[in-house]
Amino acid sequence: MDRRTFIQNVAAGSLAAFAGLDAVSCSGSRVGNSRWKGKNLQWAMGWILWRDFRKRDIPLSEAINNLADLGLDGIEFSPRNDELSKHGFTRESFRELLNEKRLAVSGNYFGGAFHDKTKRDSILSSFGNTLDNLKFYGARNVIIGPPGRNVGNIPAAIRDSVPLLNELGRMAADVGVTLGVHPHVNTIIEKPDEIDMIMEWTDPRYVLMAPDTGHIRLGGGNVTEIVGKYRNRLSYFHLKDSAGVFNRPDFGPNLRELGKGEVDFPGVIKILKEVKYRGWLNVEQDYTTTTPFESATVSADYIHHVLKPIYS
Repeated sequence: MDRRTFIQNVAAGSLAAFAGLDAVSCSGSRVGNSRWKGKNLQWAMGWILWRDFRKRDIPLSEAINNLADLGLDGIEFSPRNDELSKHGFTRESFRELLNEKRLAVSGNYFGGAFHDKTKRDSILSSFGNTLDNLKFYGARNVIIGPPGRNVGNIPAAIRDSVPLLNELGRMAADVGVTLGVHPHVNTIIEKPDEIDMIMEWTDPRYVLMAPDTGHIRLGGGNVTEIVGKYRNRLSYFHLKDSAGVFNRPDFGPNLRELGKGEVDFPGVIKILKEVKYRGWLNVEQDYTTTTPFESATVSADYIHHVLKPIYS
């Protein structure tokens, strides 16, 4: 289930143990490990920027080359059905390309109607496939996309999602994967009070937070306040810049490359340094007015010249 289909605390040491693990594939090969050794933060970008570019079809291999050229560590890759074969890859040959370029898969997005008990069996089956995909690439993060807001009573839908999210979190933990709930506009986890609900009601041993900085701001939240509040319950990040007022449902016009909007990224990185966060920060750019490579270059320059020095 991809992102387009479904749009207080745990010990910091335990979280670091999850987030900082070397990426080991099911075959035992290490993906990009030499490049990660001794690093606190790993930087990725999402395939979504290239995949959903409307002006031309971009090969997956081109996106991988772009990421390697920009000095990043990985790619968030949540493959659609037959997506690899469409681009001329098998899982094995794509993993070989990642190894060659010294890149890793940072995580896999997973969405579902977690509040709907009739969907439980199909969600569990799909989630098993996602965990298998993560294991194959040596990835350690699953990013949970909440149900859409057209559910009637939103607090009730959040509460009804809790049992299954806890169950999925236990399944993930059993195979060394962390599960992080992902606040996102147009979903039931959009506003600050909704973020508080899901964090309060879920089991902090199994359900962490994977913040999306742009969506938190568009949903009316103060990004640094929310990241600070859940500073010891962070598993993964979507770094997204945004500006202006969100007019439902289209958030595309609000999106910006890193450093071009209104999100306080230096403030976020300072918090991560304080708590010694170790893990992935993925730039997720859903929409650009330029080209994917130009957009990625702007964000990568901001990472290398502004954000990395803060944590060093």
